[in-house]
Amino acid sequence: MGTVRSLRSALSGIALVALVAFASGCAVPVAAALDETDANRVVVALDQSGIDATKEADPTTEGKFRVTVARDDVGRALATMREEELPRPKTRGVLDAADRGQLVPSQAAEHAQLVAGLAGELEKTLGGIDGVLAARVHLNLPPREPLRDGPGPKATASVLVEHRGTTPPLAPESIQQLVSGGAPGVTATDVAVVFVPRTARANAGRTDLAHVGPITVARGSMNTLKLALAGLAVVVLGLAAATLALWAKIGRMRRDRELELATASATGRPQPGPRSIATSARGPGQPM
Repeated sequence: MGTVRSLRSALSGIALVALVAFASGCAVPVAAALDETDANRVVVALDQSGIDATKEADPTTEGKFRVTVARDDVGRALATMREEELPRPKTRGVLDAADRGQLVPSQAAEHAQLVAGLAGELEKTLGGIDGVLAARVHLNLPPREPLRDGPGPKATASVLVEHRGTTPPLAPESIQQLVSGGAPGVTATDVAVVFVPRTARANAGRTDLAHVGPITVARGSMNTLKLALAGLAVVVLGLAAATLALWAKIGRMRRDRELELATASATGRPQPGPRSIATSARGPGQPM
């Protein structure tokens, strides 16, 4: 029984080593709980930086996605995402800015919520344009005063657009028209637009080497090596299981033999002597 226990321990150790080896080569999530648009944006940015990324359903958050990369690419992926400011922070829209905590909100609170919501919606629109890294919209919309005589304060807006490269993704006139059309009382000439360029990202090439556990191989051979290691682990586990089964059978035969000898000794019958395989095959009554 001690031998059987040793084999079981060895089999468990082999299985643990195999699991650790394959876990070291698995993909690692670098972003989770993302909307599909944000996940696609992360995958595109990583792909342009020469990093293989995969979008898959997030098992921890229903209806959300996560992005995974190879273990060796985690550092570069995180650096790229930090440089690209991904995933982008959520911007509050009109519905999100509505204060549901007050039973009867004041007129000033309602106006402030409306302005914040409009600014958030414009930021979402500008942030969704290809090439825009971040956008901030500041609206100055004075509340309407029906009892005021004469013209009221002028409504103005300012937009800060952070973009990649030296050429803005949009013309200032286009942004002015967008903001004036989305903010009541604001004319296009009253919208100030400021661009903040960021250094263009170099089109990094893919690394030729990858790691599967402690083994360094060409990236194109990584999947083949994983399959080969998986097959080898299955063969080793199968041989270990067969050896364990054989030793268990030998143990049962020994126990049966000991039980037979004990029964013969207790009943006073002659104890059967050991028989060779050849004697058992000939049977009784046959000449030698």
